[in-house]
Amino acid sequence: MYSDVRQFQGEVGKTGGKCDGNCSGSELTMVTLHVSRFDPQTDAAPYVQTFQVPHVPHMRIIDALNYVQETLGVDIGYRWYCGTKKCGTCAVRMNGKEVLACWEAAEAEMSLEPLRHLPRIRDLAVDRGPAEAKLVSLQTWLQRARPYGGFPEPVDAANAASLRSTMDCLSCLACYSACPVLDFPDEIAFAGPAPLVHLARVALDARDDASRVSTILKEAHVHHCVSCYQCEAVCPAHIPIVSAAIEPLKRMAYASDPQASSHTRTFMEIVSRRGRIEPMLLVLGTRGWRAVLQRPARTLRLLLRGKVRPMAALLRRPVAGIEKIRQIFFR
Repeated sequence: MYSDVRQFQGEVGKTGGKCDGNCSGSELTMVTLHVSRFDPQTDAAPYVQTFQVPHVPHMRIIDALNYVQETLGVDIGYRWYCGTKKCGTCAVRMNGKEVLACWEAAEAEMSLEPLRHLPRIRDLAVDRGPAEAKLVSLQTWLQRARPYGGFPEPVDAANAASLRSTMDCLSCLACYSACPVLDFPDEIAFAGPAPLVHLARVALDARDDASRVSTILKEAHVHHCVSCYQCEAVCPAHIPIVSAAIEPLKRMAYASDPQASSHTRTFMEIVSRRGRIEPMLLVLGTRGWRAVLQRPARTLRLLLRGKVRPMAALLRRPVAGIEKIRQIFFR
């Protein structure tokens, strides 16, 4: 991005807003910016305002927003601090995908929205308080019963290597916005990907002496992750969130108490009987008939989309080679 709007304006003056030849597609002269606007204190509902911004080489989303704010004089609510992909505060949704505004290249036409699953303060600015409160409730800091041995402290290289990727988290909350499980806050208690990355960073650290299993299961509800990898798809730090954080937390909880998680227990029972996962049996085993019948509209949507298949759940026979599968899973 440009260091300030004056530098951006100077580049506009030199190029006339034309592409330098390195842009994809045909030559661009202007960027069309559709910004979702909403001020809870004055607006009855969100609306979209469109702006035309000159295109210059190496332009980022934040450059377009700064131009609208400082040159066009339109007061838009948005956040940014470092401008160098370090602080994570400028995360927004651009054309339906979570990105860092300071790092993502501007496109010919962009629709900008605030992150999802967080209260909206104004326009593109959201209240990060709920996600940060979850970090505090999960106690995402090292807890040590043994005295600190002084500096330098010996650290196991293999353990440090397993934690390295989680330390790259920018706390931008892009993954939190992208997570589809958080679309159902009233039905599913789930901490979300970002808090789980921070929890894994301490829970999997060999220096941590806290008992984390109860937190992982009852506070973070880690088994409600459906491993859709949407969080990884939008992570600007390219953290393997599922494989480096969420799955190790699941393994940690299961190793401590195999019966503690109804999801894991039901999953293993279904695999033992059928050799495959039957989604309907998994829903019934973890949520129960009452939860299914209390939400008929959602149940109907699952049926219509083929997510659950009652006849297959009731009548489908075990897969061929079921004994081999049992040996692998239950030896």
